[in-house]
Amino acid sequence: MLDAIIASLGYAGGVITDKIILSKYKIPILRFIPLLFIWLTIITAIFVPLWGEINIDRIISARYIILFCTMILVASVWNYYYAKGLQREEIHEFELIMLLSPLMTIIFAEIFLPPERSLSTLIAGLVASLALIITRFRRHHLKIGKSAWLTMLAMVLMSFEAIIIKELLSVLSPVMLYFVRTAVISLVFLTLYRPKLFDVPRDVFGLTIISAVFGVVQMVLRFYGFQNLGVIETTTILILGPFLVYFFSFFYFKEKIFKRDVFAALVVVASILWVTFK
Repeated sequence: MLDAIIASLGYAGGVITDKIILSKYKIPILRFIPLLFIWLTIITAIFVPLWGEINIDRIISARYIILFCTMILVASVWNYYYAKGLQREEIHEFELIMLLSPLMTIIFAEIFLPPERSLSTLIAGLVASLALIITRFRRHHLKIGKSAWLTMLAMVLMSFEAIIIKELLSVLSPVMLYFVRTAVISLVFLTLYRPKLFDVPRDVFGLTIISAVFGVVQMVLRFYGFQNLGVIETTTILILGPFLVYFFSFFYFKEKIFKRDVFAALVVVASILWVTFK
């Protein structure tokens, strides 16, 4: 459980740092993401000699190769749209959408992980989704901008990737899986976009390293949570992260938090807690 709690702190630190880089410094996404993934790979590589394990006999099979390639595709897409949504949306609105990720992950777990199936999960998902939709009504019509849709797409893909990761953890340790994942994704972004990595301010370069540290803490410990606690329990604990972001955005970014957003967030959290501790 401690792993998941620390991971939630890493999540909050990463979102806040990324928001500063993308919104304050206006760094192009296609320059920021490849640089970030290079540092994620470098930092994770430090821990591979100690905790990087791989089951060679099992991983060389059609099933795990397909799962791994699917993970790379899904992760590349959601990371791009995640950064784009974070750059364009205010933090409290961005986080309100991302609060649906735990419930979406639980729904996917119910579908693809038989031991975690429960009808109450579907009910909770509908309640939480309705709470989100209500907050998007402005003057009697639904108002969802393009960036919000991109954030929602990132949220769905991120949630689906959790199921793939759970399966791959049976043949790769959390450290090794995250190392290989970030290394391949960094190569994908470098090949596709050929960014000018060093054409950024010195402050941004340093902040990117800080963001990478938060990212490694969040994701590696999240992987350990999936392995030791399961997807649903880990996902529930990680809900602490978005609330830390809400708190910080009010004081640092001076963003206004609307009562309807707070209410929707509470409904989502209550739904998750009901599913997990019923």
